[in-house]
Amino acid sequence: MIHVVVGPPAAGKSTYVDDHATENEVKVDFDRIAQAFGSGIPHGSVEPFRTVAFAARSAAIRRILDENIDAWIIHSRPSAEQVEAYERADAEFILVDPGIDQCLEQAADDDRPEGTEQAIRDWYDDPPSLSSEKNQHTQHKENRMMLTKTIRTPVKARTNEEGETTGFAGYAAVFGNIDLGGDKIVKGAFAQTLASRYPDHGAGIPVYWNHDTDDPFKNLGLTTSAIEDEHGLKVEGDIDTGTELGKQVAKLLKENRVSQMSFAFDIEDGAWVDSRKNDDGTISPGYYELRRLDLYEVSICPIGMNQATEVSAKKAVLGLDPDQQPEHDEKTTDTDPAPRKTDAARRLRLLNLQ
Repeated sequence: MIHVVVGPPAAGKSTYVDDHATENEVKVDFDRIAQAFGSGIPHGSVEPFRTVAFAARSAAIRRILDENIDAWIIHSRPSAEQVEAYERADAEFILVDPGIDQCLEQAADDDRPEGTEQAIRDWYDDPPSLSSEKNQHTQHKENRMMLTKTIRTPVKARTNEEGETTGFAGYAAVFGNIDLGGDKIVKGAFAQTLASRYPDHGAGIPVYWNHDTDDPFKNLGLTTSAIEDEHGLKVEGDIDTGTELGKQVAKLLKENRVSQMSFAFDIEDGAWVDSRKNDDGTISPGYYELRRLDLYEVSICPIGMNQATEVSAKKAVLGLDPDQQPEHDEKTTDTDPAPRKTDAARRLRLLNLQ
C-alpha cells in the first residue's frame, strides 16, 4: 500500500510516519534525504543540497508508483497533477493538520529556519485539494482532520410505552477530567458548534455505530437533544429499529451490554497547560485543554478512552446525583511530571489511542 502523508510544515508528518510505518515499508522524507546528502540544517536545506534532495525524492516516488512498492511518502502540498498520479496508483492520503496556531507554535518551539512561518501560512492560504475517497483522517470540510474521543459511559436506554427500546441518553463527553490521551475538555467547548450547526437544542446530530460513517447501514439515527451542563455534553437520541443493526444496538442497550459513547470532532481552539508542583510535593500533570470543538457526530462504541465517567442509570449505583461527576485525582507522585508534549505529538498520540 502506498500512503501519502500531507500537511503543513511543523504538523508532525515525520512523527506520524515513524509511528505507523513498518520496517519493510519505504519512507520518503525530504528533510531526511537532504540530511543524508550532507545538509546540516534540520527541517530546511540550502543549495546544492535542496536540488539534489528534490531530484532523489522525485526519482524515489516515480519508482514507488511504477512498481507499486509499499511506502510512506511525505508530500506537504502535492499539486493537482501529483494527486492524480497518486490516485492512479491507488494511494491512500493521510492529512496531518493540527491547525495553523499549533503549527506556528511547534515551529517556534523547534527553532525552525527562517521562512517556516510564512510557509505554514501559505499552506493554509492554499491547502492541497485531495480526493475524499482515500483520505484516512480527513473531514471533507476544508480537508481538515476529524478526530474521535470515546468515554466509558453505560448508556441509558430510552423506551416507549410498550417497553421497547427506541433511543438512548447519556454523556458523549465530560468536562474537567484528563483522559488517556492527555486532554481535558472545558465547559463551553461545544457551545459554538451547537449554536451554529444544531440550533434546535442540539437535535439532528447524526448517531453512528463506532464512527463507521462510510457505511450507511451503521447510521443509527439522530439526536433529539444535545446540551452542555455542568458535567459534560448530555445527549439523547432515537435509534432506527427498522434496521437489523438498530435492533441489535437497542438490544445491547437494554441489556447494558454496551458501555461507551463517543463523538467525532475537530479542534478549533486548544492549548497546553503545563504540569505544576504542589505544596505537598506531588505533581499535577500537564494536559491539553480543548476549549472549542467542532462536533460532527456521536457514536455508540464498544471500547473507550476516558475512564472517569458514569452516566444516567448507573449514577444511582454510585450514589451520585445526575449531574455529579465521580472524583478524579489528577495528582501523581511520578518524578517525571507528565512532561509537555509537542502539539503534533500529542495529537498523533490521540489518534493512536482512539
